[in-house]
Amino acid sequence: MRLVDIRRESGLSHVSDTTIWKALRERGIKAYREEFKFILKSENKLQRLTYCEERKDWTLNEWRNYGFTDEMSIEIGSLFGLNLIWQDITERWHEDCVGAIKKQGISVMCWGMIGWGWKGPFHVWEMETKQEREEAATAIAILEAKRVAEENELNTLWKASDEWKQLKLTEQIAYRLQRRAEKSENIPKKRIPQTWHGKKYKIKRYKRGDGKGVDSWRYVKAVARPLLWPECLLRLQNNPAFTLMEDNAPSHSSHYTTREWEKEGILKVDWPPNSPDFNPIEHIWTLMKSRIQRHRGAERITTQTEMKSVLNEEWAQITIEEIDKEIAKLPIIMSRCIAVNGSNNFHA
Repeated sequence: MRLVDIRRESGLSHVSDTTIWKALRERGIKAYREEFKFILKSENKLQRLTYCEERKDWTLNEWRNYGFTDEMSIEIGSLFGLNLIWQDITERWHEDCVGAIKKQGISVMCWGMIGWGWKGPFHVWEMETKQEREEAATAIAILEAKRVAEENELNTLWKASDEWKQLKLTEQIAYRLQRRAEKSENIPKKRIPQTWHGKKYKIKRYKRGDGKGVDSWRYVKAVARPLLWPECLLRLQNNPAFTLMEDNAPSHSSHYTTREWEKEGILKVDWPPNSPDFNPIEHIWTLMKSRIQRHRGAERITTQTEMKSVLNEEWAQITIEEIDKEIAKLPIIMSRCIAVNGSNNFHA
């Protein structure tokens, strides 16, 4: 619980901070850095543990091959300084005391990319205009028509193949034998699949997201094609072992994004879900937020235009040394995660 919450809920608005601090410390309650952690299921912990064990002996030579990417959502009108939470030491990693927060106000989304010894492209999302939505609808309708035609062609070829003919014969024989058995033995009818009637090939349809956040269409159009993939291909020219790191956000892993990404031939790491603590760019976001807070003090950013400008300025100030410092922590982070069996109860 934050100090301001303790004061408000206990009716101690008239008591000084020093007095409250002293009383809390006397009761064994201390201030800890506020932590936001995902609540992990057992399968999540196993995936994280596997990821770390596969990399437990890695040095910076291996981590140099990775390009780390991520999005950050930053709420307009908020303050971004470090929060201290007062709690008993036994509550430090309790699920009630960590959990990721949900933003309530209007936010601006940005995306960036880093690697050892380099800083990649950066993008701040704009609100999608009516014209852009209409253009997207038209383009997706064309893609959908191509998808239907491709699916129909594949299934037409399949139904002309020996494979389909054999499947039809096998399933029809099974159907007749089952019906004879049911009739002679007077038993209830059982459904016998006749898959030869259907389709072997089903290509997932193209569609937009729910309008909340950035969907795969916007991600591919605004980031992947113009920024991410060209950067990856450039890195591959100098390092054939280059590997892209993306989390499992729907915009990164949708059918549409995956099909487009596979055309580029870029190797992508199998990322364990809910693992931002393995991604060094998360600390770059924290650094940017703290600098925004330090430079502006109590003055809040109140418009999207101003926030976009501030984010671009702060990204430009991030140094290669700061990036390398965070990537250099990865061997320790792998060890710490292994020590807690894939949990996230540690400082990254």
